[in-house]
Amino acid sequence: MESLSYAKNINFDYSYSSLLKKMIKEADYNTYLHSQRLKMPALLLGEELELEKDELENLMLLAELHDLGKIVISNDILFSDGPLNESEWQQIKEHPVTGFQIAYTSLDMVDVAEGILTHHEWWDGSGYPLGLKGEEIPLAARIIALVDAYDVMKYGRNYKKAMSDQEIIEELTVSSGIQFDPLLVKIFIDLISTNSLKN
Repeated sequence: MESLSYAKNINFDYSYSSLLKKMIKEADYNTYLHSQRLKMPALLLGEELELEKDELENLMLLAELHDLGKIVISNDILFSDGPLNESEWQQIKEHPVTGFQIAYTSLDMVDVAEGILTHHEWWDGSGYPLGLKGEEIPLAARIIALVDAYDVMKYGRNYKKAMSDQEIIEELTVSSGIQFDPLLVKIFIDLISTNSLKN
């Protein structure tokens, strides 16, 4: 290891989580912006649930890192304008596991890694990758699933036009108890209705 002696003199002035956030930003700036937008609605929902300070901090970090696994997916797939084929869709579905594997290497990020792994689980058990159901899904992951979907509906994607607040409320109502935790949907709709999510 003598050849690595120079490493002792390098100033590693960042945390592992900061490095992961930088990796997302460098890999895909749109994903980075999306992740940043999730922090405020996630925080508001977490505060409504009276989460503890450390739980809110982990929730903010999960908002920023939930799509970490996408850094290994081809841009051709991520930015596709048309429907994905089975192989491409399978790669998309693997991103929670990939993100979990990257984040789990830090003992400080075990809870966040769990949230990354489970943020595409559905309340009714039909999500992925584990097929968890209801409260088997960690609360932080249930929150991120909801605000993640909200952001996609609010701001649109290359394959989906942006929706109005009323359209979003209607969509969330339909998905309550299927994709999303019904209690969280109720609280979140109240936040939308009272304009609490406006910047």
